Amino acid sequence: MQYRQMGNTGVKVSALGFGMLRLPMKNGHVDFEQTTPMVRRAIDGGVNYIDTGRVYLGGESEQAVGKALAGGWRDRVYVTSKMPWWKMRSAGDFEKFFDMSRRTIGTDVIDFYHIHMIMHRAWKDYVLPYKLIEKMENLKAQGKIRFMGFSFHDSLQLFKKVVEYTPAWDFCLIQHNYLDYEYEAGVLGPKYAAANGMGLAVMKPVRTGFLANLPQTMREALASSGIKKPDTEWALDYLWDIPEVSVAVSGMSSMTDVEENLEYAAKAHQNMFTPKEREALGAAIRAYRHAPGHIDCTGCYQCIPCPQNVAIGYIFAYVYNNYIMHKNMKRAISDYTVSMSPVQRGDPASSCIGCGKCLEKCPQHLDIPNLLAKVKDTFGK
Repeated sequence: MQYRQMGNTGVKVSALGFGMLRLPMKNGHVDFEQTTPMVRRAIDGGVNYIDTGRVYLGGESEQAVGKALAGGWRDRVYVTSKMPWWKMRSAGDFEKFFDMSRRTIGTDVIDFYHIHMIMHRAWKDYVLPYKLIEKMENLKAQGKIRFMGFSFHDSLQLFKKVVEYTPAWDFCLIQHNYLDYEYEAGVLGPKYAAANGMGLAVMKPVRTGFLANLPQTMREALASSGIKKPDTEWALDYLWDIPEVSVAVSGMSSMTDVEENLEYAAKAHQNMFTPKEREALGAAIRAYRHAPGHIDCTGCYQCIPCPQNVAIGYIFAYVYNNYIMHKNMKRAISDYTVSMSPVQRGDPASSCIGCGKCLEKCPQHLDIPNLLAKVKDTFGK
């Protein structure tokens, strides 16, 4: 296992982190009997970063962490969790949710604690008015958390604003992969975090499974490098190649996932890609973007905030374009439905009233209202 500095924390974390969101399920609940051996095998393989959140899997993700780390395993890892701002009804709920996480995991100290899913609305309506950053600083001063940070789902502009707000941040968690190099914080986010001394964890390295099961056109583009490796390894290697990335957090659903990811991590190192491999990645990205019906949205989020709270960039760059490549309507509808709510990504395409305020902001000059109508016709909302 490779280990990397987590910013200026003085801590070294494993290049591979265990994401506790996509665990094996049984009858609608986490299969703890399968999960515990998976987590412990990952730890024996060198993984020392376990990533969970208060709301993951209805609270059962934190339970799974607690069960897996019982009996002395807790001392071998760094544990994260996340505070769900959208569940707050008063400022006092912050401590309530934090204590719930500690009890569920079975730990006195959470090593890396996040404000979960910072977006424009979260920043404006919750983080600042409820003084959540100051509350995080108090937890750190009391020794209840070791490091404070945030997970992020919005534009690079807001990312910079959040990073610059306080020097107290120790780390952050962003979405990044080789397709989403301009999406949300994008390729510049890691560099900006590192320049401010922050450790960087990356989520969705395989884009919720898309990059682990590539369309044939993208797979052929990668094969042009002459290097044979699985789709998932390409995706993880892309992140491990980036010097600013401290840990790639990968969701694992089976022991096979664990074994394969450990194998990939053992071979990984910074600046590992050859010019030919970079060229092949570029060809794969072009194959994705040139697919018939693809919407040329980079997910830069310049179009938000939308007056109707429509999650424009996420709908185009993530849900619809994934559907175009795989034509998996069931999966697309599931991703769309789960993420469309005012406290998650935003509202669906059907909420668009055609005001046109987004048109002048789009650097790709997309006809956003008409494209949203197309999405509505495709997905029914």
